[in-house]
Amino acid sequence: MKKYFITGLVILLPLAVTVVLLGFVINILTQPFVGLIEQFLIGIPLYDKYHTAIRLLLQIILLFGLFFFTVLLGFLARVVVFKSLLSVYDYVLHRIPIIKTIYKATQQVIKTIFGGSSRSFKQVVMVPFPTTGAYCIGLVSSPAPSLCETTIGTPLTTVFVPTTPNPTSGFLMMYKKSEVIYLDMKIEDAFKYIISCGVITSDDLDLPPEISP
Repeated sequence: MKKYFITGLVILLPLAVTVVLLGFVINILTQPFVGLIEQFLIGIPLYDKYHTAIRLLLQIILLFGLFFFTVLLGFLARVVVFKSLLSVYDYVLHRIPIIKTIYKATQQVIKTIFGGSSRSFKQVVMVPFPTTGAYCIGLVSSPAPSLCETTIGTPLTTVFVPTTPNPTSGFLMMYKKSEVIYLDMKIEDAFKYIISCGVITSDDLDLPPEISP
């Protein structure tokens, strides 16, 4: 019985996690618009009767609409006239107190993740953390600020040490170059290792999931 239960988990759990994460993202993207549209539909007999189905249909339509709007916006951003308007829009947002801080930080993060620029994680490393003699997987992000290097008097490497199983949080550390051990490991493999709490190692990543007969 235990063997069959574990086999069922191997099949079902990845699908369940995928569905939950997709549902979370879809709700974030569509909820504000769906809520606005529903205010005009409340009281209509057809809407009251098929509330769930209509809500799902609205979310699907909005997802397609957001996708095509994003593609259109990206296309227009490369047109000279519209590009000039975007520059004005960007300039204004960078001058509004409070809003400029949030907008600029978000803009930099999005460009780093999706822009394909060199300003992203460069290498997987091992670093001493949280104490000497213990090691953690870390990701080299960039050289340390020159002010920090001047103060210490030695070159430093900035390393992001993710937490497990949630790698979106972690610790931003600066190490002497002699303390950083570089690994021949892909960034994606490092994240899989961290998210799985060390259960999935680089040796397992190319293997299909094992399902007991």
